[in-house]
Amino acid sequence: MPRVLSANLERTIKPKFKIFQDFGFSSSDVVEIVSSDPRILTCSAANRLVQSILALKSVLGSNMDDVSRVLKKRGCILTHDLGKTMIPNIEFLKSCGISSSQITRCIYNIPRNFLFNTTRIRENVKRVDEMGIDRKCKMFLHAIQVISCLSKENWELRLDLFKSLGYSEDDISSVFRRAPLALVRSERKIKAMTQFLLSSGKCDISFVVNQTELFGYSIENRLKPRLRVLEVLERRNLLLKMPSLLTVCPLTDQKFYEKYVLPYSDEVGELFVVKKAS
Repeated sequence: MPRVLSANLERTIKPKFKIFQDFGFSSSDVVEIVSSDPRILTCSAANRLVQSILALKSVLGSNMDDVSRVLKKRGCILTHDLGKTMIPNIEFLKSCGISSSQITRCIYNIPRNFLFNTTRIRENVKRVDEMGIDRKCKMFLHAIQVISCLSKENWELRLDLFKSLGYSEDDISSVFRRAPLALVRSERKIKAMTQFLLSSGKCDISFVVNQTELFGYSIENRLKPRLRVLEVLERRNLLLKMPSLLTVCPLTDQKFYEKYVLPYSDEVGELFVVKKAS
């Protein structure tokens, strides 16, 4: 944002930095927050910046470290009037039965989902209700997030993508109810994961529908290496029961190694390497 360099230092720039300092943000915090979206420096100091920080603080609590954590990740939310967007949306979602803890977690991850027009949020909640997701279900808020992120046109394109891969309308509805975020994975990831699971010879489309959590894992770095080890162990009758991918994928590399590789190192020792990062 080059025009910041020509802004009036005393009237435009310094007051913004002073506001952050008065709220207790450290210099390094301010650098990260402003760098994340320099448009912050063009906001009205008293009417926008102060009020938006206060609004965010009222939601996250008095610990400014939590507020700083959100702003360093998504400083752009300060360019919005949070008192007229985020706060009314949060109050409405609470009235729908969504807990404060769920809302807080969502703010940390995707705060922009609370910045939509309140009318749009109400419409999205209505659409999620119509899709059969219980408001008490922990997936309800995730479903609202997905609906909010996708335009109706993009939603239809997603449905067409799943149908082209062999999912029926009931399958897609089930996927959405179980793991709404699966619908906002990249087209490439959705195709690759579905085709990989079906080509393994151990899964049909109903398995994929019921194991949508797998969409969150890497095929090359997690699914393939682990499936390869399990197939060798199964082929050599070294397992009493073949574990599901949903059982082994959440394990860290170290845990998987200790349970399925180390005891059978002669058979599969060279098939699986524990990465140092794990």
